[in-house]
Amino acid sequence: MAKRISAILSLDVVGYTARMAEDTEATLKDLQRVLGQVIRPLVRDHSGRIFKLMGDGALVEFKSAAAAIRAAKSILLSLRGDKISLRAGIHVGDVTVNEDDVFGEAVNLAARLQASASPGGCLVSKTAVEVAGLSLDVTLKPESSMRLKGLPSPVEAFSIDLEGDRRNAELSRMSALQDIRFARSKDGTSLAWTATGQGRTLVKSPNWVQHLEYEWTKNALEGWLPLLSERYRLVRFDGRNNGLSERGVQDISIERSVEDLKAIFDAAEIEKAPVFGLSYGATIAAAFAAMHPERVSGLVLMNGFAQGLTKRGRPADAALGKAIMDMSRDGWGDEYPSARDLMAQSFAPSASPQDQRGYAEFMKHAMDHQDWLRVGNTVDEADVSQLLPEIQCPTLVLHATRDRMHGSDQGRRLAAGIPNARFVGLDTTNNTMPVYDPAWQKALKEMAIFFEACDQLG
Repeated sequence: MAKRISAILSLDVVGYTARMAEDTEATLKDLQRVLGQVIRPLVRDHSGRIFKLMGDGALVEFKSAAAAIRAAKSILLSLRGDKISLRAGIHVGDVTVNEDDVFGEAVNLAARLQASASPGGCLVSKTAVEVAGLSLDVTLKPESSMRLKGLPSPVEAFSIDLEGDRRNAELSRMSALQDIRFARSKDGTSLAWTATGQGRTLVKSPNWVQHLEYEWTKNALEGWLPLLSERYRLVRFDGRNNGLSERGVQDISIERSVEDLKAIFDAAEIEKAPVFGLSYGATIAAAFAAMHPERVSGLVLMNGFAQGLTKRGRPADAALGKAIMDMSRDGWGDEYPSARDLMAQSFAPSASPQDQRGYAEFMKHAMDHQDWLRVGNTVDEADVSQLLPEIQCPTLVLHATRDRMHGSDQGRRLAAGIPNARFVGLDTTNNTMPVYDPAWQKALKEMAIFFEACDQLG
């Protein structure tokens, strides 16, 4: 017997026992068809080896985790709409080989994951995802830690997103359809803006990092843009020193950002509308609402703060801000892991490794190093706490309960400073939430309720 490390794919037929009881001959015929026309050819295409066939499934060994994940995706996609539906599970670990058979931890855990997968789906252990590497061209969605039968500790896993390719193609189409225009701020700074979707106008204030051309296609952490564009006419723009807007601008104060937001209102011919602000964008949105109450009908502030890390009077927060900026000065252009990667992991710790890596690369498109440092220092030193009592419009404050960058206490303080603001906690660790974060559904529901209440107030 020999030992080695292998990637194991476990496949199982959904509803096998009931199918056999209903029509044994037809079920066996369908299984032989699927095995011969789908599973065997695709396993071979990805250099795998079927080492065990059961009546209702198969176990497959691969030399690499990436090959196992790609094979599983191909198999499941090929069977969409078929009479036969499979569940799948993948793990990488030590195995023992006895002639043609394979035993060991990787086999057992792959089978446990497969048993917990949804019909037509595949669960992949975090270990397998990490071994597969960041160049894996398969869209993955993080799942909550799972208690699997026979295992004492929870297992972290990802599911293969079979809609990923279709969704990415749709995002590319939507990106290409954008009508990008330019406005001038009060000091002459050129600002790129656009509007997508239909319905109630919702203006998004600028946050730290953005790029209109690439937000749809290269930044998976802003894959939530379609969620808002499906419900609202979403007006957004690249802040100064970002994306398609003017770069290298020296004055990037809160006051200038407020003027930028007003310039977009004017360019888009918006007299009055609700404003949505995310993270640092919430700080700008709050300042705008206080300084231009006649333009804002409602305020939605998500994962925001009134005071930057250096202004909170807490040494630990100030030290965190300094560490991030110091790290950015020396590690901006490094290969993985760069300062950008560590920032991505801090802002979205529950996102998939591929999406974190994609966000780190997106940062280079959005900003150059010097602009990053300029804006980063402004974010850390921001303080709009004195403006909060001046906000007159209805306000909804949404905040991640386990936000690692700006703790939930910052959201509560923001809400406490604004007259009659409503605070809602979101059960997530992500400051910037990817589209598959379950907290988005609660956020969207709360926003719909909020806007309906705003309408009733007139």
